[in-house]
Amino acid sequence: MARKLERRSARILALILAFIMLGSVFAYMFGGSPPEKREVRLHLEDFRDWINLAPEGGLFYYFNFTELKNLVKKLGVKDPLVNLTDTGAINALNSNYLSANIVQLTGGINEFMLAEYGGYPLYFIDDNNSKVYFVKESDYEFGNFKVQVSKYGVGMISEISPLVIGYAPIVVEVAKNANENRKIEYAQYLSKLNGTFVFAFLVYGDVAGNVLKLNQTNGSIVDFFFQGFRYNFSSAQYEKVWGAHFIQNYFFTEINETEKDFEYYYFENFEDGFSVAVMGDKNFTKLLEARPNVMGVLIKEVESSELTNTSKS
Repeated sequence: MARKLERRSARILALILAFIMLGSVFAYMFGGSPPEKREVRLHLEDFRDWINLAPEGGLFYYFNFTELKNLVKKLGVKDPLVNLTDTGAINALNSNYLSANIVQLTGGINEFMLAEYGGYPLYFIDDNNSKVYFVKESDYEFGNFKVQVSKYGVGMISEISPLVIGYAPIVVEVAKNANENRKIEYAQYLSKLNGTFVFAFLVYGDVAGNVLKLNQTNGSIVDFFFQGFRYNFSSAQYEKVWGAHFIQNYFFTEINETEKDFEYYYFENFEDGFSVAVMGDKNFTKLLEARPNVMGVLIKEVESSELTNTSKS
């Protein structure tokens, strides 16, 4: 039974990788040119920029298929990080909002980000700016951008790169944000997270307080949280990266060597309250359990009556 499941997982991964390469492979098979490009009015480099257009209140899941292909070549389909990313990507793309009856991509996918809003999805898909076929019922102009809407309530903006598609009211908000050239303060923290990630999760705003809490406090200590996974090909080790913006006097600090159950750990605390921690190990299971050490300086306000009593003594 285990072998059947392994073979099934390998076939699923192969299908994903085939889907990634579908556009270019078919173009060359039929002797034609690469997939036709669509008109793009706004190009955003990567998920560090995409986040500016997404409405607040979402949970964000990022997948990089280019890095996934590199991992498969290096580590094979049975690698635990490959499997984690593979499973997450399958679940993220398994949506009625991406049904072939509604939308068809003609190019491959390099990377994508799913934002979830209480069960309603929003996708940012880097599809090489390829032409997209979308079954629309109507469209609406929002400044420089047009939102196409299907009869099933799916909205799409093809004039933005990456392609934006999802629950129509949320897509409309993206169009408005793009037209206003919206920039959010939290995007600056992503710019401090160097390197490429194969899979990542991030959240910001009030929702972040529900994700990261300390045992000794019930209140929120962050308004931005990021967790990303990657493989360091130079050291042949897995890495997990945490980024957090603390809204109280908390920061990352050293871990006692007797308590650290993974190979290496380093961190940096910035003056603006943002902190980054990188954890690494050759054992991916150990890395999954790895956590940076968080320390806080709590300042208790002293009542004026206490100061009076102290001075009299």
